Amino acid sequence: MKEIYSISFNRVLLLLLLLFMTITSVAQNRFSPCSKQDYELYAPVLKELYNPLASQQYIVVDGESEKYALQVIKGLLFSERTYILAYKDLKGNKKEITDSLCQMKIASLLRYAVFSSTTFVRKKLGIQLKTCFFFDLQDGAEYSSRKVDVGRGSLIDILEISCNAVKNNKPAVIQQLIPQIDSLTQHFKSFELAESWNVATSENDAYSFPCTQLSTHYGGFNICFQRPEKTSSELSNKYGNLTQSVAKWLFLNSNILDFTRSVYINVCCDKPDKNKRFSYSYEHYYINVTEDELTEENLIALLKLYLLR
Repeated sequence: MKEIYSISFNRVLLLLLLLFMTITSVAQNRFSPCSKQDYELYAPVLKELYNPLASQQYIVVDGESEKYALQVIKGLLFSERTYILAYKDLKGNKKEITDSLCQMKIASLLRYAVFSSTTFVRKKLGIQLKTCFFFDLQDGAEYSSRKVDVGRGSLIDILEISCNAVKNNKPAVIQQLIPQIDSLTQHFKSFELAESWNVATSENDAYSFPCTQLSTHYGGFNICFQRPEKTSSELSNKYGNLTQSVAKWLFLNSNILDFTRSVYINVCCDKPDKNKRFSYSYEHYYINVTEDELTEENLIALLKLYLLR
């Protein structure tokens, strides 16, 4: 476990961004990466509450009479998916709710909260601190505050309500929080690394004929030109900015690009049949268009129609 913590600490220092929490609408203070000292201090609690099978989790280790965890667990990619939000405490109490929407919203919120943590040395505010750990796989962040300083609608407030909802088997409570969850997630997403939007160009024969592909956000969003008449450089110069802007819109307005899912905009020579406009297979979304439809307005309208309905 200590090896995982050490690796996580180093990865967080390299990957996470400087976070300026000045937006009053989300009333959220900034976090710091998990420290080795705190890992060791809270090791007994983490040993009981940390779930290595959870993709994301929120663990309260101090400042409460009870220690507990909220864990996001999902099934295997090639089997029937099971979406679970699990609550666990040190007394052996365990509760679960199965709700794909709640699971996805909480997972995205925790992922980007961790990604946005900062490397500053946090100040000790006194003995009345509530200390929480946040995990995305093995990357971690932590936050300490006085209970009276936890603002309404803040990340801690939302997660505390979610913990109680899971504990009492009330997914509807989390569903009512979705606008606030989306707002917080969008705020944390605004600190995404600028390099993640670089556009890469590649050529392949993925469709049994020549194809030039513009990709951004770690290959999550792609525009694929089938049998292109222009060179790769020409396509990149003409459509690189469009690829970035549409991908950023999708990233900020949905959970589609948050995990392992990918979107492919296939640019066909002939206008696609209405019934062949959209398809989905194993976490990959495909939308077929013609080159004259490649405008930001048209693409966003198609994403809303097929992916966000």
